[in-house]
Amino acid sequence: MRTPTALLLVLLLAGAATADCPPDCVPGGGPPATDCFVTFSGIPGTTVSCTDGDASCDTDGKADGGCTFGLQVCVNASVPGLQCTPGSLMGPPTVKPAKDAAAQQLAAALQSLPLAAQGCTPPGLRIPLKVSLAGIKPGKLRVTVTATSGGKRDKDKLKLACLPSTVAPSLVNQVQPIFGLGRSDPNGRCTFSGCHSGPSPGGAQNLEPGHSYSESVNVPSVEVRKYARVKPGNIRLSFLARKILGEGIPQGTGSKMPQGCPAIIPPVTQCPTDAEIFTILSWIANGAPNN
Repeated sequence: MRTPTALLLVLLLAGAATADCPPDCVPGGGPPATDCFVTFSGIPGTTVSCTDGDASCDTDGKADGGCTFGLQVCVNASVPGLQCTPGSLMGPPTVKPAKDAAAQQLAAALQSLPLAAQGCTPPGLRIPLKVSLAGIKPGKLRVTVTATSGGKRDKDKLKLACLPSTVAPSLVNQVQPIFGLGRSDPNGRCTFSGCHSGPSPGGAQNLEPGHSYSESVNVPSVEVRKYARVKPGNIRLSFLARKILGEGIPQGTGSKMPQGCPAIIPPVTQCPTDAEIFTILSWIANGAPNN
């Protein structure tokens, strides 16, 4: 005897609706009777701090200006030991406040989840650090995720924090290749075409290997003498940081560096990426060691 197609579909949907939560499932901390409407996976709890580059919690394992949490948000999952029966959601879970890019990304991912079956967002949510002349500050996501089913609500608070690494990038291996390895280095951001290289470098600052440290760290800027080109441990007082950020540059002392960045038409191929800018700033913030 064949099972009617309609009945088979109902059975399949019922099975999906009561699917088990992923092995590392974390209830959101809402009311026990509704806490299965929204659950979390890929994180050890709903309040998590991670240091940029810590592979145990930052899934890309790189100190690159942000932490990528392995977060997944799941709906309608059956949680062992939790007296909650998954049902059909009245709409996609909401994220409030959704004022920053990470919260908006999470809200967009929740829009694609099924309402009457178990489903999870793709793993991965990046929380960027806050980078400015004021320094490198923690990045934070503090939101409430709310799902409604059968007239009942599950409100779960999610708090993620990305902390800056206190390990300085290597000048030789990480920072110097960004400056450039000489006038003929097509990948250099500063020494290419002889701008900050050779016997007469721009601003009297040579950034080639063997020169970049001695001509930068604790050396007064020729444009603004009260600033060092690089002040170890202080981004605000480092004129190099001001130039690559394009912030706090006194009038009459030039523009953002490298010249022509951000890219214009025709594009400037030597513009540093956000990750490269962060590497230089992190080197400065963590003492600008000569290593």
